[in-house]
Amino acid sequence: MKQVNHTFYIFLVLLTFNACTEDDSIKMPDFEVGIVATADIEAGRYWFNADDLSNTSIAFDLGYDGFDVNTAESIELFISNGTDIVTVGTFTTFPTPISFTAAEAYGFFNETIADYDMDGSGSDVFQFTYSITTTDGLLYSQYGQYYTYNPSLDGRFTGKYAQFYTNLPGFGVLIFDVRPPNPDHPNEN
Repeated sequence: MKQVNHTFYIFLVLLTFNACTEDDSIKMPDFEVGIVATADIEAGRYWFNADDLSNTSIAFDLGYDGFDVNTAESIELFISNGTDIVTVGTFTTFPTPISFTAAEAYGFFNETIADYDMDGSGSDVFQFTYSITTTDGLLYSQYGQYYTYNPSLDGRFTGKYAQFYTNLPGFGVLIFDVRPPNPDHPNEN
């Protein structure tokens, strides 16, 4: 009987040591639930038609997703063309409709639609980025792994995207092309 008790105690000590080792080796990742901007892009208004620049525009509803944790107080929206970046505005009501004609988009950079394709590439690109301030005063301006979205390259275009909603959690950069229509794209026929 004494032999059984020693074996039992050794088993308990080993089991306890093993349990501590497993608990200590499993580390939960540190993460912070953030907040991302969303854009509900209006069907057919996700690019500037270079063949009809004076009559073309882009449009989306700017919103956010705080994942039931954060609430946006404001979103500052930026637009860039090449290396130039300017502030579009700071928005405090969501969703907020955002709409620009090609002339207005070029106007942010003191250009006109006549400045289209100055580099000879056959297209121009306007990129939107943002920073969000939460009601708790936190500023979010960094984006995750899937931070760039160009709806012109998405053959599944339905009008709603996230990473500015790209079917991923929020946008970092939302791209609107200035280019001729793509005859193979179902929304550009």
